[in-house]
Amino acid sequence: MRIAICIYDFVPAKLPLQPWLTLQMVAQGLAHRGHSVHIVSDTVEPARIDGVESHTVTSLRGSNAAELRALLGALRPDAVIFLPTPLNAATASWLDGLECRCIGFASYPFYTARELWTSVRCIGLADMTQYLRHLLVPRPAWTRAMKRRFHALVAQSETTTARLATLLGGTPAALCIPPGIDLAQWQYRVPTDATDDSIRLLYLGAAIAIRGFDVALDALVRVEDEKVRLRVLARGADEASLAAIRAAVAKHDLAGRVEIEGGWIERMRLIEEIHAADAVLQPFVLVPSELPVTAMEVIACGTPVIGSAIDGLPSTIGPAGTVVTQGSAAALADAITRFAQDASVRTAWREGCQRQRAAMLDWDAVTDRWEAVLHG
Repeated sequence: MRIAICIYDFVPAKLPLQPWLTLQMVAQGLAHRGHSVHIVSDTVEPARIDGVESHTVTSLRGSNAAELRALLGALRPDAVIFLPTPLNAATASWLDGLECRCIGFASYPFYTARELWTSVRCIGLADMTQYLRHLLVPRPAWTRAMKRRFHALVAQSETTTARLATLLGGTPAALCIPPGIDLAQWQYRVPTDATDDSIRLLYLGAAIAIRGFDVALDALVRVEDEKVRLRVLARGADEASLAAIRAAVAKHDLAGRVEIEGGWIERMRLIEEIHAADAVLQPFVLVPSELPVTAMEVIACGTPVIGSAIDGLPSTIGPAGTVVTQGSAAALADAITRFAQDASVRTAWREGCQRQRAAMLDWDAVTDRWEAVLHG
């Protein structure tokens, strides 16, 4: 089978992130099974995958239809994978007339207007432009385009899958295929309560508004229990970014309760940090690519997650923690307080980590499901 995967910005730095991680692993798995797999991207130097051919185009936008049609005409794929948003689903005219199966990988969560306007209050209008522009596309325009251009849609979360099924009325079919994980790389350890009676919360990733860092600080201010401490691993943060983070912590009068570290750390050290935490905070205001794999990795290590009720977090966390109202510092503070003060909650969430870990798929199983969708 000849498969063309059309994905923007397919560069090495993006491969640990979604949706690039999933498409890298699925492409590699399909190639190892003997399929002819081609990556089509809008970057001059795309990431290289063993057994997979790479092709560069000027753009994946509808305005570049002639070049895309010419390339796909030369490749003659049996199936094409493309990442639709409301905007590009409506404008990707180059998908029309393809004599092959066309699968939409719905890595954009198709946010509601309410979710986006809630985010504006937390993030600011300037940083929301790339999301709000999708509200300008009339829903009938992009849903009709999806019905016409795709044979099936794949999402990674139950939330997005259900949302698309409702919006499209079941045609094309919306299917849920979660990301895979190599559980051997994320060792499970049964957490134990700290001997000093402290509650150790961990924040992972960029300390920015869209990931809910400001919400986390506001919540910690509301948590009156002084034994609750927050460690921030602001991965990739340089000295200038760390100075800004420290200033935000000081502004909230939390300097004595928050510990900050920037830069990059090796995976084994990261796992040690996760094991040392009682819970990890993921209070995303928006998740840019539907499902943060960090939540899966943390739960696989046996540490509960307190997240927000947005995108793929509810189904990913499940019984291994809890989700709270998007952008609500008060709701997050209540969840932290309940976790800190009730040992039975901590025990239940830790047991939930075991159940969630047992249900996770490896990449071979994920490739099985993608292969079935591509075959139809």
